[in-house]
Formats: sequence, structure tokens, C-alpha cells
Amino acid sequence: MIISRYLSREVVSTLLVITVILVVAFLSQQMVRYLNFVAIGKIPTSVFLQLVSFEAPYLFALLLPLGLYLGIIFAYGRLYADNEMLVLQMCGYGQRRLIRLTLFVAMLVAVAVLYLMLWVNPWISGKREQAMGNNEVTLHLIETLIPGRFQASPDGRHVMYVEKLSRDRQRAQHVFLAQEKVLPDAQPNGQRAWTLVVAKEGYQEKDKESADQFFVTTDGYRYEGIPGQNDYKIIQFKKYNVRIPQPEVKANHTEVESMSTAELWQDYKNPESAAELQWRVSLAISALLLALLAVPLSSVRPRRGRYLTLLPAILIYIVYVNFLIIARRWTEEGSISIYLGMWWVHVLMLILVLAVLFYNKRQWK
Repeated sequence: MIISRYLSREVVSTLLVITVILVVAFLSQQMVRYLNFVAIGKIPTSVFLQLVSFEAPYLFALLLPLGLYLGIIFAYGRLYADNEMLVLQMCGYGQRRLIRLTLFVAMLVAVAVLYLMLWVNPWISGKREQAMGNNEVTLHLIETLIPGRFQASPDGRHVMYVEKLSRDRQRAQHVFLAQEKVLPDAQPNGQRAWTLVVAKEGYQEKDKESADQFFVTTDGYRYEGIPGQNDYKIIQFKKYNVRIPQPEVKANHTEVESMSTAELWQDYKNPESAAELQWRVSLAISALLLALLAVPLSSVRPRRGRYLTLLPAILIYIVYVNFLIIARRWTEEGSISIYLGMWWVHVLMLILVLAVLFYNKRQWK
């Protein structure tokens, strides 16, 4: 019992450290990606922290199997390198007991991954869609503006600049707005007119009748004409409403990811639903298979280095995950039967695990 607790503590502590490091690294990458969207005005700052927090549970579910895999290799590898595992073998703690202990820890991790993938992540995906579908978020242009920076729309036909924003980010000062206007008789490569609006202040307003969003500018001038020509119009205004395209918040998630597990099971004949459900279960299965594979891979001879088998272990993980991704895509596209789906990848992995365990058992003897 004392030995089992000692080994479990070594594996779990290493697992937690590796998983947290991986999640922080990937979460930082997502933060940079969303910060870039904020900088170019694609998403408002009010949903930035929400979108980042929505990524954390999925990253934990995705990286827990890898953390367990590397945790076992590092923890057991250190015991092998320091001759501690040899002492345990001499005391009667054989490979069978080591595998039984490892499988128990892997079962706990698999249950946690299964809970995250089957219930938590679909619920969070629904919350993400609600946040992105909220009109107050997706249609509030002024929150996407960065003072002192020109920001262009994705099509390049609208450019906006504000010098300052109020503390509540509801009003902008010293506004510059440029809009490209296609002339009725213009050819595809012909001349195009531009409308420039320079105003002292601006704010966003929703039309009560049409529910359209307008950017209201006050105390300014409106210039309209074709660049390079002298015939242009100048209009001074007290208040001028400008309708401009609003930014939309989009995340790299499909509709099936927000479906509950029960809905996916009812729609299992649909290839996309079947692929999503199999993917959710596959992450938990991968935790068990990778944990069993890590036991023989962690076995190194004393004084030969505890990281000797790390490179082949990582290569096996990369191949395994890539095969799962390929099988998921084939299932979504209907290239293979949904009953074959992603399961054949796990069968191949199981065969590899049994072969490595059998070879390692002979080495122990």
C-alpha cells in the first residue's frame, strides 16, 4: 500500500505539472490569437476574456491524456534511472502490479476527460454561441476600436480612426471615417468614389424602427468625390448617421460541438454527429491506451538516462493523434462507415500496446 501511494503520488504530481504547463502554453497561444482579433477590430474587448476562458476546459480534456502519458514516462523513468524500480522488483512489486496501479490512475483521468468531453464542453460551446449571438456584443462597433490607430474592414472598403475613447467606451472623440462607394457606371477596374467623414464626436445608436445599427457623428464635415479629381462635395453637418458593416465574432467551432451527447446519439446516423461523438469518447480511450503504453516505454537501464525513450514515445503519440484526426475527417465526409469510424485506430493502438508489453515482460524476466 505504501509503495502504491508513493508511485501514485509521483505519477499524479508529474501529470499535473505537465498538464498545467501545456494548458498555459496553448492558452497563451489562443490569447495571442484573440488579441490579434481585438487589434484588427474583429471582436470587441468585452468578449475577449470570455472567449479565452471558454478554451480552457477543452484544452484540459485534450491535453490530460498527453500529460498522463508523459507523466508516467518521466516518473517511472526516474525510478528506473535511480535504481528504485529495480529495488521494487526485488521486493516483489512486478510488472503486473505496476500495470494495475497505472491503469487505476488512468481510469480516473479517463473519467475526468469523459466528463469534460461529454457534458462540460458541449455546455460551454452553447454558452459561447449565446455570447457571440448577443446583439449587444456582436453589433457594438465602438468596443472594437483602438484609439490612435487606423482600422480597416476585412473587405478594405471602410477605414476608421478615433483619437480618444471615453472611459465607458461609449463615445469617441475626433473621428475619421472613410467609405468606398462604387459608382453605378464604374467598371470593375474603373474609378471609385470615396466618402470621408471628419467629426468632433461619435457614438453608436440603434434605430428603433429597423433595428439597424448606426454610427452617429456630430459637428463635422463630409467629403465625397473621386481621388485625383477636383469635383468633390463638402457638406458641413451637425449630426450625421453612418451605416457601416458590423464586426462578427466567430470561433473555430462547428455546430455539432455545441450539441449535447444525447442529441448526438439520437442523430448518430449522421456522419458529422457520429464523428463528433466518437471523438469525445476517443480522448478518454486514448488516456487508457497511452497510459498502458507508457509503462514499458518508461523502462530504461540504470545510468543510461531517463529520457532515452522520450523521442520514440512522442513520435508514437503524434502518429496516433494524427490517425485519430484523419479517421474523424473520413467519418465526417462519409468516406468510411460510421460503425468503423475512429475505432480502427484504437484497435491498432491496442495491438501495439500489447506487443510492447509482451516484449517488455520478456525483458523483465
